Amino acid sequence: QEQIDLTSGVSMQVTWTLPEEAAPSSSSHNRYKPILVFLHGSFHGGWCWAEHYMDYYRQQGYAVVAPCWRGTGGTFAGEGVTKVPIQQHVQDLQSFLERLPTFLQERGYTASAQAHKPVLIAHSFASLAVMKWLEGNPSQRCAQIDGLVMMSAVPPSGNGKMTLRYLRRSLIDSYKITIGFAAKRCLTNAGLCRDLFLGGPVTDVTDHGVSDEDLARYQAYFARDTTATIDLVDLAKQLPSAVTVEQGKAPYYRELPAARLVLGATRDFIVDAEGVAETARYFNLPGDPLVMVDSPHDVMFGSTWKNAATELDHFLQTHFGDAS
Repeated sequence: QEQIDLTSGVSMQVTWTLPEEAAPSSSSHNRYKPILVFLHGSFHGGWCWAEHYMDYYRQQGYAVVAPCWRGTGGTFAGEGVTKVPIQQHVQDLQSFLERLPTFLQERGYTASAQAHKPVLIAHSFASLAVMKWLEGNPSQRCAQIDGLVMMSAVPPSGNGKMTLRYLRRSLIDSYKITIGFAAKRCLTNAGLCRDLFLGGPVTDVTDHGVSDEDLARYQAYFARDTTATIDLVDLAKQLPSAVTVEQGKAPYYRELPAARLVLGATRDFIVDAEGVAETARYFNLPGDPLVMVDSPHDVMFGSTWKNAATELDHFLQTHFGDAS
Protein backbone atom coordinates (compact mmCIF):
# COMPACT_ATOMS: atom_id res chain seq x y z
CA GLN A 1 0.00 0.00 0.00
CA GLU A 2 1.21 3.47 -0.74
CA GLN A 3 0.01 6.94 -1.66
CA ILE A 4 0.17 8.37 -5.18
CA ASP A 5 -0.19 12.09 -5.76
CA LEU A 6 -2.53 12.59 -8.70
CA THR A 7 -2.96 15.56 -11.00
CA SER A 8 -6.64 15.59 -9.99
CA GLY A 9 -5.54 16.94 -6.62
CA VAL A 10 -5.71 13.97 -4.26
CA SER A 11 -3.19 11.62 -2.72
CA MET A 12 -4.69 8.26 -3.62
CA GLN A 13 -3.99 5.16 -1.61
CA VAL A 14 -3.15 2.22 -3.86
CA THR A 15 -2.75 -1.43 -2.92
CA TRP A 16 -0.67 -3.27 -5.49
CA THR A 17 1.24 -6.46 -6.14
CA LEU A 18 3.40 -7.69 -9.01
CA PRO A 19 3.84 -11.21 -10.34
CA GLU A 20 7.04 -13.01 -9.47
CA GLU A 21 7.94 -13.06 -13.16
CA ALA A 22 7.06 -10.50 -15.81
CA ALA A 23 4.02 -11.21 -17.92
CA PRO A 24 5.02 -13.08 -21.09
CA SER A 25 5.32 -11.19 -24.33
CA SER A 26 2.90 -11.83 -27.16
CA SER A 27 3.50 -14.82 -29.46
CA SER A 28 1.46 -17.17 -31.55
CA HIS A 29 0.89 -19.39 -28.52
CA ASN A 30 1.16 -17.05 -25.57
CA ARG A 31 -0.53 -13.68 -25.32
CA TYR A 32 0.25 -10.98 -22.80
CA LYS A 33 -1.41 -10.58 -19.41
CA PRO A 34 -2.90 -7.13 -18.85
CA ILE A 35 -2.77 -5.19 -15.62
CA LEU A 36 -5.85 -5.90 -13.51
CA VAL A 37 -7.30 -2.77 -11.89
CA PHE A 38 -9.87 -3.66 -9.23
CA LEU A 39 -12.25 -0.81 -8.33
CA HIS A 40 -14.23 -1.06 -5.10
CA GLY A 41 -17.77 0.09 -4.40
CA SER A 42 -19.28 2.28 -1.69
CA PHE A 43 -18.44 1.58 1.96
CA HIS A 44 -15.33 -0.32 0.82
CA GLY A 45 -11.70 0.43 -0.01
CA GLY A 46 -8.98 -1.17 -2.07
CA TRP A 47 -8.28 -3.46 0.90
CA CYS A 48 -11.35 -5.57 0.05
CA TRP A 49 -9.56 -7.06 -2.97
CA ALA A 50 -6.54 -7.97 -0.84
CA GLU A 51 -8.56 -10.52 1.16
CA HIS A 52 -8.35 -13.11 -1.64
CA TYR A 53 -8.18 -11.72 -5.14
CA MET A 54 -4.88 -9.85 -5.29
CA ASP A 55 -2.62 -12.72 -4.31
CA TYR A 56 -4.74 -15.17 -6.31
CA TYR A 57 -4.14 -13.21 -9.52
CA ARG A 58 -0.53 -12.37 -8.68
CA GLN A 59 0.16 -16.09 -8.54
CA GLN A 60 -1.31 -16.37 -12.04
CA GLY A 61 1.17 -13.85 -13.37
CA TYR A 62 -0.85 -10.62 -13.30
CA ALA A 63 0.10 -7.23 -11.98
CA VAL A 64 -2.82 -6.27 -9.72
CA VAL A 65 -3.71 -2.78 -8.52
CA ALA A 66 -6.57 -1.63 -6.28
CA PRO A 67 -6.95 2.12 -5.71
CA CYS A 68 -9.12 3.72 -3.05
CA TRP A 69 -11.71 6.22 -4.24
CA ARG A 70 -11.69 9.79 -2.97
CA GLY A 71 -13.54 9.97 0.35
CA THR A 72 -12.34 6.68 1.79
CA GLY A 73 -9.92 6.41 4.67
CA GLY A 74 -7.07 5.94 2.21
CA THR A 75 -7.81 8.90 -0.06
CA PHE A 76 -8.66 12.08 1.81
CA ALA A 77 -11.40 14.15 0.17
CA GLY A 78 -10.68 17.37 2.06
CA GLU A 79 -11.42 18.89 5.43
CA GLY A 80 -15.14 18.77 6.20
CA VAL A 81 -16.05 17.06 2.91
CA THR A 82 -18.83 14.50 3.30
CA LYS A 83 -20.07 14.10 -0.28
CA VAL A 84 -18.09 13.44 -3.44
CA PRO A 85 -19.53 14.37 -6.88
CA ILE A 86 -19.28 11.62 -9.48
CA GLN A 87 -17.16 13.82 -11.76
CA GLN A 88 -14.45 13.97 -9.10
CA HIS A 89 -14.30 10.17 -9.18
CA VAL A 90 -14.08 10.39 -12.98
CA GLN A 91 -11.19 12.87 -12.78
CA ASP A 92 -9.39 10.73 -10.21
CA LEU A 93 -9.78 7.61 -12.34
CA GLN A 94 -8.39 9.32 -15.42
CA SER A 95 -5.48 10.77 -13.46
CA PHE A 96 -4.76 7.39 -11.86
CA LEU A 97 -4.79 5.53 -15.20
CA GLU A 98 -2.44 8.12 -16.74
CA ARG A 99 -0.02 7.57 -13.84
CA LEU A 100 -0.35 3.78 -13.68
CA PRO A 101 2.21 2.58 -16.29
CA THR A 102 4.99 4.75 -14.85
CA PHE A 103 4.00 3.83 -11.30
CA LEU A 104 4.38 0.11 -12.04
CA GLN A 105 7.56 0.51 -14.09
CA GLU A 106 9.16 2.38 -11.19
CA ARG A 107 8.37 -0.63 -9.01
CA GLY A 108 9.91 -3.19 -11.30
CA TYR A 109 7.12 -4.13 -13.69
CA THR A 110 8.86 -5.03 -16.96
CA ALA A 111 6.07 -6.37 -19.16
CA SER A 112 5.69 -5.26 -22.76
CA ALA A 113 4.06 -1.93 -23.53
CA GLN A 114 0.98 -3.75 -24.80
CA ALA A 115 0.50 -5.33 -21.37
CA HIS A 116 0.32 -1.90 -19.75
CA LYS A 117 -3.26 -1.39 -20.92
CA PRO A 118 -5.43 -2.46 -17.97
CA VAL A 119 -8.61 -4.40 -17.59
CA LEU A 120 -10.94 -2.42 -15.30
CA ILE A 121 -12.87 -4.62 -12.86
CA ALA A 122 -15.58 -2.57 -11.13
CA HIS A 123 -17.72 -3.72 -8.21
CA SER A 124 -21.04 -2.21 -7.15
CA PHE A 125 -21.07 1.63 -7.33
CA ALA A 126 -17.67 1.71 -9.05
CA SER A 127 -19.53 0.72 -12.22
CA LEU A 128 -21.15 4.16 -12.42
CA ALA A 129 -17.80 5.91 -12.12
CA VAL A 130 -16.46 3.79 -14.99
CA MET A 131 -19.56 4.47 -17.12
CA LYS A 132 -19.23 8.22 -16.57
CA TRP A 133 -15.50 8.07 -17.23
CA LEU A 134 -16.08 6.35 -20.57
CA GLU A 135 -18.91 8.74 -21.43
CA GLY A 136 -16.61 11.76 -21.06
CA ASN A 137 -14.28 10.89 -23.94
CA PRO A 138 -15.27 7.52 -25.41
CA SER A 139 -12.78 7.18 -28.26
CA GLN A 140 -9.75 8.05 -26.18
CA ARG A 141 -10.80 6.21 -23.04
CA CYS A 142 -11.97 3.00 -24.69
CA ALA A 143 -8.53 2.93 -26.33
CA GLN A 144 -6.84 3.27 -22.91
CA ILE A 145 -8.11 -0.09 -21.66
CA ASP A 146 -8.01 -3.69 -22.78
CA GLY A 147 -11.21 -4.82 -21.13
CA LEU A 148 -14.12 -4.15 -18.79
CA VAL A 149 -15.64 -6.30 -16.05
CA MET A 150 -18.68 -5.30 -14.01
CA MET A 151 -19.30 -7.32 -10.84
CA SER A 152 -22.57 -6.90 -8.92
CA ALA A 153 -22.68 -3.54 -10.67
CA VAL A 154 -25.12 -0.77 -9.89
CA PRO A 155 -26.82 -0.32 -13.29
CA PRO A 156 -26.86 2.82 -15.47
CA SER A 157 -30.16 3.96 -13.93
CA GLY A 158 -28.60 3.93 -10.45
CA ASN A 159 -30.21 2.38 -7.40
CA GLY A 160 -33.58 4.17 -7.61
CA LYS A 161 -35.39 1.70 -9.84
CA MET A 162 -33.95 -1.25 -7.95
CA THR A 163 -35.12 0.21 -4.65
CA LEU A 164 -38.65 0.52 -6.04
CA ARG A 165 -38.53 -3.08 -7.23
CA TYR A 166 -37.44 -4.22 -3.77
CA LEU A 167 -40.19 -2.11 -2.25
CA ARG A 168 -42.76 -4.02 -4.31
CA ARG A 169 -41.21 -7.37 -3.43
CA SER A 170 -40.49 -6.88 0.27
CA LEU A 171 -41.03 -3.92 2.57
CA ILE A 172 -38.58 -5.44 5.03
CA ASP A 173 -35.78 -5.84 2.50
CA SER A 174 -36.35 -2.33 1.15
CA TYR A 175 -36.20 -0.97 4.70
CA LYS A 176 -32.95 -2.82 5.36
CA ILE A 177 -31.34 -1.35 2.25
CA THR A 178 -32.50 2.16 3.15
CA ILE A 179 -31.35 2.19 6.76
CA GLY A 180 -28.25 0.16 5.97
CA PHE A 181 -26.91 2.71 3.52
CA ALA A 182 -28.68 6.04 4.03
CA ALA A 183 -28.46 5.82 7.83
CA LYS A 184 -25.22 3.77 7.75
CA ARG A 185 -26.67 1.23 10.18
CA CYS A 186 -24.69 -1.56 8.55
CA LEU A 187 -21.58 -0.07 10.15
CA THR A 188 -22.78 -1.05 13.62
CA ASN A 189 -25.50 -3.67 13.10
CA ALA A 190 -23.81 -7.02 12.45
CA GLY A 191 -26.93 -8.78 11.22
CA LEU A 192 -27.76 -6.00 8.78
CA CYS A 193 -24.21 -5.95 7.47
CA ARG A 194 -24.35 -9.70 6.87
CA ASP A 195 -27.68 -9.36 5.05
CA LEU A 196 -26.57 -6.57 2.75
CA PHE A 197 -23.08 -7.71 1.85
CA LEU A 198 -22.25 -11.20 3.03
CA GLY A 199 -25.03 -13.66 2.33
CA GLY A 200 -27.30 -13.45 5.35
CA PRO A 201 -27.29 -14.48 9.01
CA VAL A 202 -25.09 -17.06 10.64
CA THR A 203 -26.90 -20.39 10.98
CA ASP A 204 -26.14 -23.73 12.60
CA VAL A 205 -24.81 -24.80 9.21
CA THR A 206 -22.76 -21.84 8.00
CA ASP A 207 -21.36 -18.40 8.67
CA HIS A 208 -20.85 -18.00 4.90
CA GLY A 209 -17.11 -18.06 5.43
CA VAL A 210 -17.09 -14.80 7.38
CA SER A 211 -16.37 -15.19 11.09
CA ASP A 212 -17.63 -12.71 13.69
CA GLU A 213 -14.04 -11.49 13.97
CA ASP A 214 -13.84 -10.92 10.21
CA LEU A 215 -17.19 -9.14 10.28
CA ALA A 216 -16.07 -6.78 13.06
CA ARG A 217 -12.91 -6.00 11.07
CA TYR A 218 -14.90 -5.33 7.91
CA GLN A 219 -17.33 -3.05 9.73
CA ALA A 220 -14.40 -1.05 11.14
CA TYR A 221 -13.04 -0.65 7.62
CA PHE A 222 -16.49 0.28 6.28
CA ALA A 223 -16.76 3.01 8.91
CA ARG A 224 -13.34 4.35 7.99
CA ASP A 225 -14.18 4.28 4.29
CA THR A 226 -17.41 6.26 4.53
CA THR A 227 -15.81 9.53 5.61
CA ALA A 228 -17.19 11.03 2.40
CA THR A 229 -19.63 9.11 0.22
CA ILE A 230 -20.85 9.56 -3.33
CA ASP A 231 -23.21 12.52 -3.78
CA LEU A 232 -26.43 10.76 -4.81
CA VAL A 233 -28.31 14.02 -5.50
CA ASP A 234 -25.57 15.09 -7.90
CA LEU A 235 -25.46 11.61 -9.44
CA ALA A 236 -29.22 11.52 -10.03
CA LYS A 237 -28.87 14.53 -12.35
CA GLN A 238 -26.41 12.76 -14.66
CA LEU A 239 -27.11 9.03 -14.57
CA PRO A 240 -25.64 7.13 -17.53
CA SER A 241 -29.14 5.86 -18.40
CA ALA A 242 -30.14 9.40 -19.43
CA VAL A 243 -28.08 9.24 -22.62
CA THR A 244 -28.48 5.63 -23.74
CA VAL A 245 -29.34 4.64 -27.30
CA GLU A 246 -31.00 1.67 -28.99
CA GLN A 247 -32.98 0.31 -26.03
CA GLY A 248 -30.44 0.98 -23.31
CA LYS A 249 -27.02 0.72 -24.93
CA ALA A 250 -24.18 3.07 -24.06
CA PRO A 251 -23.88 5.83 -26.67
CA TYR A 252 -20.28 4.70 -27.22
CA TYR A 253 -21.01 0.96 -27.40
CA ARG A 254 -19.37 0.55 -30.83
CA GLU A 255 -16.06 1.79 -29.40
CA LEU A 256 -15.94 -0.56 -26.40
CA PRO A 257 -13.12 -3.10 -26.16
CA ALA A 258 -14.01 -6.62 -27.27
CA ALA A 259 -13.22 -8.03 -23.81
CA ARG A 260 -16.31 -7.28 -21.70
CA LEU A 261 -18.06 -9.14 -18.91
CA VAL A 262 -21.07 -8.29 -16.75
CA LEU A 263 -21.34 -10.60 -13.77
CA GLY A 264 -24.22 -10.87 -11.31
CA ALA A 265 -24.65 -12.75 -8.04
CA THR A 266 -27.61 -15.01 -7.30
CA ARG A 267 -27.76 -14.03 -3.61
CA ASP A 268 -27.14 -10.32 -4.09
CA PHE A 269 -29.25 -8.33 -1.62
CA ILE A 270 -28.55 -5.03 -3.39
CA VAL A 271 -28.34 -5.54 -7.17
CA ASP A 272 -31.13 -7.68 -8.61
CA ALA A 273 -31.18 -9.69 -11.86
CA GLU A 274 -33.01 -6.87 -13.64
CA GLY A 275 -30.18 -4.54 -12.70
CA VAL A 276 -27.60 -7.00 -14.04
CA ALA A 277 -29.57 -7.27 -17.29
CA GLU A 278 -29.69 -3.47 -17.62
CA THR A 279 -25.90 -3.26 -17.28
CA ALA A 280 -25.43 -6.07 -19.81
CA ARG A 281 -27.61 -4.18 -22.29
CA TYR A 282 -25.65 -0.99 -21.65
CA PHE A 283 -22.40 -2.70 -22.59
CA ASN A 284 -24.02 -4.42 -25.59
CA LEU A 285 -23.77 -7.93 -24.14
CA PRO A 286 -26.36 -10.71 -24.35
CA GLY A 287 -28.80 -10.58 -21.47
CA ASP A 288 -30.05 -14.11 -22.00
CA PRO A 289 -28.63 -15.96 -20.30
CA LEU A 290 -27.16 -13.58 -17.74
CA VAL A 291 -23.78 -14.52 -16.29
CA MET A 292 -24.66 -15.23 -12.65
CA VAL A 293 -22.59 -16.89 -9.92
CA ASP A 294 -23.54 -18.26 -6.52
CA SER A 295 -22.47 -15.37 -4.31
CA PRO A 296 -23.75 -12.52 -2.15
CA HIS A 297 -23.16 -8.89 -3.14
CA ASP A 298 -19.57 -8.86 -1.87
CA VAL A 299 -18.25 -11.43 -4.29
CA MET A 300 -14.71 -11.03 -2.95
CA PHE A 301 -15.42 -12.24 0.60
CA GLY A 302 -16.48 -15.42 2.31
CA SER A 303 -16.60 -19.06 1.32
CA THR A 304 -17.84 -18.37 -2.21
CA TRP A 305 -15.21 -15.80 -3.23
CA LYS A 306 -13.77 -18.18 -5.80
CA ASN A 307 -17.06 -18.50 -7.72
CA ALA A 308 -16.76 -15.04 -9.23
CA ALA A 309 -12.99 -15.47 -9.54
CA THR A 310 -13.52 -18.63 -11.59
CA GLU A 311 -15.80 -16.77 -13.99
CA LEU A 312 -13.26 -13.96 -14.21
CA ASP A 313 -10.53 -16.55 -14.87
CA HIS A 314 -12.52 -17.91 -17.79
CA PHE A 315 -13.02 -14.41 -19.19
CA LEU A 316 -9.31 -13.55 -18.91
CA GLN A 317 -8.25 -16.86 -20.41
CA THR A 318 -10.67 -16.42 -23.31
CA HIS A 319 -9.41 -12.95 -24.20
CA PHE A 320 -5.78 -12.93 -23.02
CA GLY A 321 -4.76 -16.54 -22.39
CA ASP A 322 -3.07 -19.20 -24.45
CA ALA A 323 -4.04 -18.76 -28.09
CA SER A 324 -3.04 -22.26 -29.16
